[in-house]
Amino acid sequence: GGTASTAVKHLGQWDAYESGHNSSLAAHEAYETLARTGDKIIGTTELCIVPGYRFRVISGGLITNFHQPDSTLMCLITALLGNDTNTQTVYQHALTQGYRFLSYGDSSFIRLKPASPTPTMPKTSHQLEQKGRNTNEDDQEINDSIIKGENSEGKCMDWPPKGSKVLLHSCCAPCSGAMVEAMVDRGMDVTIFFYNPNIHPKQEYEIRKEENKRYARDLGIPFVDADYDVDEWYRRAKGMEWSPERGKRCSMCFDMRFERTALFAHEHGFQYITTTNATSRWKDADQVNASGERAAAKYPSVEYWKRDWQTDEMTLRKYVINAEKEFYKQEYCGCSFSLRDTNDFRRSQGIEPVTVGSGGVYNDPEKDAAEESKEAVASFFGWDTDRGESSEERKQDSRRLREVYGGRKKTGGSTVASSRLDARTASDATHGEHNNW
Repeated sequence: GGTASTAVKHLGQWDAYESGHNSSLAAHEAYETLARTGDKIIGTTELCIVPGYRFRVISGGLITNFHQPDSTLMCLITALLGNDTNTQTVYQHALTQGYRFLSYGDSSFIRLKPASPTPTMPKTSHQLEQKGRNTNEDDQEINDSIIKGENSEGKCMDWPPKGSKVLLHSCCAPCSGAMVEAMVDRGMDVTIFFYNPNIHPKQEYEIRKEENKRYARDLGIPFVDADYDVDEWYRRAKGMEWSPERGKRCSMCFDMRFERTALFAHEHGFQYITTTNATSRWKDADQVNASGERAAAKYPSVEYWKRDWQTDEMTLRKYVINAEKEFYKQEYCGCSFSLRDTNDFRRSQGIEPVTVGSGGVYNDPEKDAAEESKEAVASFFGWDTDRGESSEERKQDSRRLREVYGGRKKTGGSTVASSRLDARTASDATHGEHNNW
């Protein structure tokens, strides 16, 4: 016999929300897989279940008591019910009926019902049945009350009612175009919220902000210019400098920006928040939406609006607007680390590195949309990993990527971008210590 081995596993606080942990394995399959890794399995976890968590083991429901506010247990309940509004409805009923809270109080059964077959609005319904000191009349009232809403399985909500106040966190004008247009056309009361301390250097930040402000003026909608809180962003990013795109650093970045968005929405009476980050195929939509849900869950009056903004139609319309408006064509996500990684990728493909402010403008919708095709995005995220392909297949990938991105720089782009800025924004002296990629 061989020597017994020990498999040690650890699940970090937010690991389950990363795209790499979105396994479709059933619970028993996961246990069987673990069992094959060693004779003994030792596991630790810091997992925190909040809205956006995908439940895989629970199929019927959860029996639990009534919990105190601002607790992680309330986050768990909200993750099951889908959003904070549903949780508030349940707990308001408990308070009105005088239910007992905490460990020796009344209990509740939260039943997770299967998704509705209605094709126009694929939501999941949650029915709450309270048990305890209820009268038969109380039981019937609650059993007849179906709380409908978005859940953590990735289902999307329909359009909010006409006139709803929506605070749209915007990363840039190119990602805003089709999204804002669609909201305005449907009668939403939209305000653009620009809070992006990740964008580096300051020159790039100012270019993107000015383009966003210009688009807001064209549409006649409000624009909120939040602080460029770059020092706090780098403080939070400490230790994650080499985290890959769509990794933990991106989750931190989304959290920081959406937390500020949700707070502003709460303080100024907005019913919904959402983000243009959800339109980009360069982003993991599940990762973006989970962060938005976490941020909105902190405020009873605010809901994160999740929708599939990455359809082929929406993507093409986005680039049509970009060409019509001649938006500045940015060449990397935004932060200094993405600039570094983008340049590494470009070097691997024989493409010149990014020069800030010289990306030119959008002018060819079909070609621009091709740069964000699902195939091109997949190739980018697999370029530096061993995918088990032959060297010839890797060479074909490289040739295809060069064809897509080789002409990305447009002649005269620097002049176009610079003409829209005050000359003083070209200096990044305030945060020059970060401008070293």
